[in-house]
Amino acid sequence: MSLDVDSLLVMDWIVTRGNMHNSRVSHDLVDSVRNFSYILADSAYDTSDIYDYVFENTHSLPVIYTNRRRGIIPERLSMNRKIGIDLREYASLYSLRWEIERTFSILEEIMRAENIWYTRNRSYDIAIGLKAIAYNLVVVSNMKAGEKPREIMKIVSC
Repeated sequence: MSLDVDSLLVMDWIVTRGNMHNSRVSHDLVDSVRNFSYILADSAYDTSDIYDYVFENTHSLPVIYTNRRRGIIPERLSMNRKIGIDLREYASLYSLRWEIERTFSILEEIMRAENIWYTRNRSYDIAIGLKAIAYNLVVVSNMKAGEKPREIMKIVSC
């Protein structure tokens, strides 16, 4: 899922099988935020291919948590991954990535998205999409009403 951390709106989502790694759909998610200043991502996106794609196809700086298990041997890093890892001055922005975790929490716990996975013959993409749209509508209506964007319980408890 891609999220605008300023507005807290869900920009795009992709539903994949549990055995598919996040990095396999990364280019599509990067495309959904290609004009943003920064792309924040966790260590699943710390690959040379993703750094290359971000630098070559967007106007964004990648702020990606470094996966130390892949090894950080400067001589063996691709140029773009090396540049991305060296962008340490932007590391303070990484804490904003937790906004996506908060959004997942709202979708799963409050909007009951976790129940989707246990239903047979369900279109998961449509189900998650409807919940993401409902979440976005709540955020927009709260902003218009002067409430906190994620003040969802007033609406859910009605």
